[in-house]
Amino acid sequence: MERYATTRRRPLPATSSTAVPSTEPTTGSGSGAITSVLNALRILEYIGTLQPVGVSELSRQVRLPKSSVQRAIMTLDQAGWIRSVEGDRTQWCLTSAMLRISLQAFGEYSLRDYAESAMTELQRRTNETVHLVSLDGDSGLVLHRLDSSQAVRAFVPVGTRSPLHATASGQAILAFLPEKQAREILSGSLNTYTGTTITDLDAQMERLECVRGRGYAVNVAEWREEVASVSSPILSINGTAVAALTISIPLSRFSEEVAEKFGGWAKELAESLGPVQVN
Repeated sequence: MERYATTRRRPLPATSSTAVPSTEPTTGSGSGAITSVLNALRILEYIGTLQPVGVSELSRQVRLPKSSVQRAIMTLDQAGWIRSVEGDRTQWCLTSAMLRISLQAFGEYSLRDYAESAMTELQRRTNETVHLVSLDGDSGLVLHRLDSSQAVRAFVPVGTRSPLHATASGQAILAFLPEKQAREILSGSLNTYTGTTITDLDAQMERLECVRGRGYAVNVAEWREEVASVSSPILSINGTAVAALTISIPLSRFSEEVAEKFGGWAKELAESLGPVQVN
C-alpha cells in the first residue's frame, strides 16, 4: 500500500482564509518579516490563482505600485518560480517548481503514482481530461493531469489551487470529510465565480448529502464558464477523502447522461484503488 502524509498548508501572513489571497498590502512592521519577500509571495499566490496574468492586473489585485510588482516578478522569474507566456502582451504563470516542493512537503508523489492506473483508464474510457486533486487546507490542489486528445478540451494547470465549493473535486472531497470540518471549510470560502456558483451554506451541505449517496459529484460551470466536471473521492482507511479523480468536460459535450455514465466510471475506478493509508 502506498503511504503518504496529508498536511495543511500554513497560510502566508496577510493572506485570507479563502483561495484568493488578501488584497491588503503587507507591511511586516513589528513582525520581523521582510516586507519585500512577503509581497513577492503574495504576488506568487495571485499568479497561481489568476494565471496567466499581467503586471497591471497584479498591481490592482495586490494594491502595490507596478514598479514594485515588476521587481518582484523579475526576481521570481530569475528564481525559476514563474515564467512568461507568449502573446500580444506579457503575462505570467507558475512553473512546476512550487508543485515539486509542495509534493515533497506533502508526500504526494506516492499518491500521484498510486492513482496513475485509475486515471489512465478513466481517461481512456472518457477521452476527456482527468485530474487528480488533493485537499490543501481550504482548497483543492491539482497534483496530476492526463489530457484529452480532442481538439476542444477542458483542463486546469497542474499546481493550481481550486475552490472546494465550486468544483466537483471539492464537493467529492468535502462530502467524505467529517461534517463539522466540511462546514468549517465552507463557511470561510463561499466566493462567487460564475452565475451558477452556489454560495448558500445550507444548500452546499444538502448537496454534499447527495454526493455521499451516489458516490460522485457533478459541477456545471460553477468555477469556470463553459466547463463541467464529474468527480469521485479517493478514501483513506478511515473512510475520509484525501483526494479525488475528476473528469473535466466542455459544456458542449456535457449532459445528464454523460454525468451519470462518467460518474459511475469515476466511482468504480476510485474504489478500485482501495483505501489509502495516511501516515
